[in-house]
Amino acid sequence: MKRLLGIDLGSRRVGLALSDPMKLFASPFLTLNFTGMKKLIAELLVIIEKQDIEKVIIGYPLNENGTKSHGCRRSEDLARQLTARGIKTELWDERYTSIGAENILKESGLNWKKAADKIDKIAASLILEDYIKTKEG
Repeated sequence: MKRLLGIDLGSRRVGLALSDPMKLFASPFLTLNFTGMKKLIAELLVIIEKQDIEKVIIGYPLNENGTKSHGCRRSEDLARQLTARGIKTELWDERYTSIGAENILKESGLNWKKAADKIDKIAASLILEDYIKTKEG
């Protein structure tokens, strides 16, 4: 069975999360450094093939009032480029996922320096978890 890949697209780091093959759970997977869209696409294509990904869920950073933020254009561009390569994508409202990830890390007792490396992939897992609960569940 194929999996889902969740993406939290930041300006410096990109958090990734994977579903289990049954698409019941989302787990933090990896954090990539963002050095450009072309390199990110290449890295994602390798991961998509190795992890047998069926669909990519991309965080869509809407403003609190539901209007598009500056980051929405980047998420749309990523979705467009992956779709052009035959990969199914879906943009998913990611409001509050970074706050949720920060709260999870605070509760775990990690200091901020150690937590910074994990926050993006945890945010990606929250995006994917919300998608799974809403669409798959």
